[in-house]
Amino acid sequence: MIELIPPYVATHLMNGADDPHAMPLDQFIAEVMEILKTQPTPAEICVEAVKGLRFSAASGKYGVIFPGLNEARPDGH
Repeated sequence: MIELIPPYVATHLMNGADDPHAMPLDQFIAEVMEILKTQPTPAEICVEAVKGLRFSAASGKYGVIFPGLNEARPDGH
């Protein structure tokens, strides 16, 4: 089992398909496939765009990053 940790990707999930802030789906897929080519058995897959979020607690930035994400949501939650 490999854990895939996606960032906000331009898909219809969460209405990101047309959001310019979302990572383009083809770019996400290409980066994931490159990781799998170079690391055939990773414990998890984190593309560059999600690393700040993934490691926010370890870097001490959790308290800044997560409230900012919630405020950026269209419904404010």
